[in-house]
Amino acid sequence: QVQDMANLQAELAQAQQGNTKQEEKIAAYKEQRQQLYRELRKMQSSQEQSKQEAQSLRKRLWKLSSQVQRWQQLYLDSEQALALQEEELIVCKVELAFLKEELSKVAVQVQHTNR
Repeated sequence: QVQDMANLQAELAQAQQGNTKQEEKIAAYKEQRQQLYRELRKMQSSQEQSKQEAQSLRKRLWKLSSQVQRWQQLYLDSEQALALQEEELIVCKVELAFLKEELSKVAVQVQHTNR
C-alpha cells in the first residue's frame, strides 16, 4: 500500500508538472493570439488607410485628367485660331503686295503726267 501511495504521488507530481506545462503553453498561445490580433488590427487599419488614400488619389487623377482634357481643348482651339490668323495674314500680305504694285503704277503714271 505504501508502494501504491508512492506511485500515486509520483503520478500526481507528474500530472501536476504536465498540467503546469500545459498551462504555460496555454498562456503562451493566449499571448501569441493577442499579438496576432493586434497585428491583424494594425493591418486592417493600414488597409483602410490605403483604401482611403487610393480613393483620394483616384479623385485627384480624375481632376487632373479633366484638367488635361480642358488644356488639350484650349490648345486645339488656340491652334485653330492661329491657323486662321496665319491665313488672314497671308491674305493681307497678298493685298498689300497688290496695293504696292498699284501704287507703284500710279506713281509711274503721275511721273509721266508731270513731264
